Amino acid sequence: MQHLNETLNEKAIKAYVWAWADGEGNYINKAESLREILDQILEYYFDDESDYKIEEADSKFLINVAIDDQSLKYEIDIESGSLCEFLNELAELVDRPDKFDISST
Repeated sequence: MQHLNETLNEKAIKAYVWAWADGEGNYINKAESLREILDQILEYYFDDESDYKIEEADSKFLINVAIDDQSLKYEIDIESGSLCEFLNELAELVDRPDKFDISST
């Protein structure tokens, strides 16, 4: 028998469904957090973890990325629309045709 607290905790946890289109196909993924989505994309885009850094402060992602020997800093709200917009802009910066969409469940 499941306890009421366990049921309430499960409902309080947001989950996300996100789509990634790369010009060759569309991919549907699930994630437990926006941070998980961000980590996955940055790990894919950058060969070396030293090329990016993510911090969280005051309900914002603080993101540093190195592109073409240039250090860029971003501050975005920890919110699906803001993250989606950032990922689409980042795709353009790294010269990829990728498009993203994120929905909470």
